Amino acid sequence: MANYAKIPRKAPAKFGLALSVGAVVGVILVGVPGQARAKEPVLKVLTWEGLANDSWVKPFEKKYHVKVDRTYVGSNDEYMAKLAAGDVQYDMVVVVSSLAQPAIRAGFVEPVNLKNIPNFKKLYPTFQKLSFERHNGKQYGIPNDWDILPVTVNSNVVKHCSFGVLFNKKYKGKIAMWDDVATLGTVAAYMGFHNIWNLNKSQLNQVKKKMISQKPLIRTYWSTGGQIIQLFKSGEVVATDSWSYVTRKLKDEGMNVTQCTPKHATAFLDADFVVKGTHHKKLVEKFINYLISPKVAAQVYKASGFGVTDPSARKHLPKGALKGSVMDKGAKFRRNINFWQEIPNRGQYLHVWNEIKAASVK
Repeated sequence: MANYAKIPRKAPAKFGLALSVGAVVGVILVGVPGQARAKEPVLKVLTWEGLANDSWVKPFEKKYHVKVDRTYVGSNDEYMAKLAAGDVQYDMVVVVSSLAQPAIRAGFVEPVNLKNIPNFKKLYPTFQKLSFERHNGKQYGIPNDWDILPVTVNSNVVKHCSFGVLFNKKYKGKIAMWDDVATLGTVAAYMGFHNIWNLNKSQLNQVKKKMISQKPLIRTYWSTGGQIIQLFKSGEVVATDSWSYVTRKLKDEGMNVTQCTPKHATAFLDADFVVKGTHHKKLVEKFINYLISPKVAAQVYKASGFGVTDPSARKHLPKGALKGSVMDKGAKFRRNINFWQEIPNRGQYLHVWNEIKAASVK
């Protein structure tokens, strides 16, 4: 599963989707012939919650006479497996920074025509020059959203927010962790490792022991934003490693929650990619250009809490809306972000992560 470049594929234009939602970040799928009228193609979206809401998708549908269906996923490896499986054809996929180069090398995606994406030139300069979104001098990924991975706590129960709360016996049975291999990296950073995406066997074992020792405190490992939000609302969970989207939605629903940034924070960056072989490339590029436009970027920020890649989005936000967010930082901060990197030994990381989840609790 981890060596995506070697996964056999049934046909160049047919990539997998077993629609068990359990990822990217977003994918747009081609409608099966005959399911939609010729004048109204169906673009099916496999995406993260908060990145493809009705408030901005519906205007696109109306303008371009297209239907956008959305399915949400919960881990980055899930959508890569879907791309490799081979039974449904995609148009567009949003790929996280750690999987951008593997997706390119595996032949899942193709270069974009930047002439069709004029809003690319309006992005932060840092995001126009990311090496992991390019290959052989061509632009593949168009950065869409990004964020530090925070910790979210119920402030009525947890008075001081920190990553260490997730290992505090005081909250036994009410701690959750995100079910994604990236969690190994965030825990490794908390433990003081610097090479968090390239840990050797001994270092991985140390992280594994740390997380297995945490298991008696764990209520669950969660996969979707909706799942962890419901666990907070029901009182079953009071602390988790999180997404800004989760904190934003809980606050919107009136919960007293606090979000904090770990001392050794990691960050993700999602980018929009055209899937190789799509028959709707120009339409996909229109959609990508639309998604990174200032007004839509502002809507994405308001809905998700994630940072967006167009600085002029702030013109469409209320004064003070960016306070405390990653977009409230300067250029130096963006240049020095510890974005998730490609994991050379991803297979071993996944093996260790599955061992942690399968370990019995004494």
